[in-house]
Amino acid sequence: MVIKNAKIVDLDGVYESDILIEKKIIKKIGKNLIDSEIFDAKGAYLLPGAIDLNVRLLDDKVNIQNIKKLAIDALKGGVTKTILNPNLQPAIDNEIILEFIKSYSSVYGCEILPMIKATYGDDSKKLSDIAILLKKGAITLFFYSDIDSFLICRVFEYAKMFNIPICCRATNRSLSSVGVMHEGEYSFLLGLGGISQIEESSEVAKIIEFAKYYDVEVIFQSISLSRSVELIKEAKKDGIKVFAEVSIHHLIKSDIECVDYNTLAKIDPPLRDEENKDNLLKLLKENEIDLLTSLHSPKRAVYKDVSFDDAAFGIDAISLYLSLIYTHLIKNGILKIGDLVKILHFNPSKLLKMDQNRVKEGFVA
Repeated sequence: MVIKNAKIVDLDGVYESDILIEKKIIKKIGKNLIDSEIFDAKGAYLLPGAIDLNVRLLDDKVNIQNIKKLAIDALKGGVTKTILNPNLQPAIDNEIILEFIKSYSSVYGCEILPMIKATYGDDSKKLSDIAILLKKGAITLFFYSDIDSFLICRVFEYAKMFNIPICCRATNRSLSSVGVMHEGEYSFLLGLGGISQIEESSEVAKIIEFAKYYDVEVIFQSISLSRSVELIKEAKKDGIKVFAEVSIHHLIKSDIECVDYNTLAKIDPPLRDEENKDNLLKLLKENEIDLLTSLHSPKRAVYKDVSFDDAAFGIDAISLYLSLIYTHLIKNGILKIGDLVKILHFNPSKLLKMDQNRVKEGFVA
């Protein structure tokens, strides 16, 4: 098969060329290539598939149908590899669920890889069988920053032993559990419980200290505050291996979307105020945000078409992921098209020590 007239986007830059693919391998890149099967890209961009480290299944339920739906929706959004957030029903914290996810990881076109929950059970009072689960093929560990400090130490020790990064959701659930949206002007106007900024930023500062002490890479997932990114930025200057992941929603939307009790805008972490959104965009433009995510966590209407207080957190977004990024970040001049390869593919694959795809001869198409 030959793809003609494609604008190839790679770490080396953007250029127009044809691509010959044989047995799923890029055999040749050049001009005027021919084959029995030809697809004319007509100047469309062609780049390595996006990797999203932070996605969930429909209604957080683990089953074959939901895995298939995720794969189909991900491919529509330009995502060819996803990492499942382990906080599902049942959670990915044991061998049985891990093996089930792995058995369907590549069946439907998009690779769906399991990340394990570092703690076992709903109460997070003890560790999972981390060593066994990592040896069985889990991609990395996930933990909430507000679990017991002794358990956090053990999580970092395992990460150091296995030489892997760990994913952390910086949150203080004793503060966030009392709210349903960002604490600010609109939460007061709507009479809804607010989630304070301090519940995230204070936890980011705490985990940075653990990262420094143990010299372990930490990916802060779904960061919602520019203050948190600033803390990570300063930590990097001291040689601490910490990285910021921000969702596309926190870069293009703010808490004003919750007006009229719009439950579609109820996501976790919550959409913050307009000033925070603008500051995040500025930090993204300055290359201080390392990873993007669709924060895909779809919920059926039965869980959304209720009062705001009772509605589930979550948003169905992965099928529109690349379109949202192109429309709001590329066309508005926040990012260049070449930046997408780094932030959507190169950075996540490098951090998780996964094979990188390049639009080059010899690589998988």
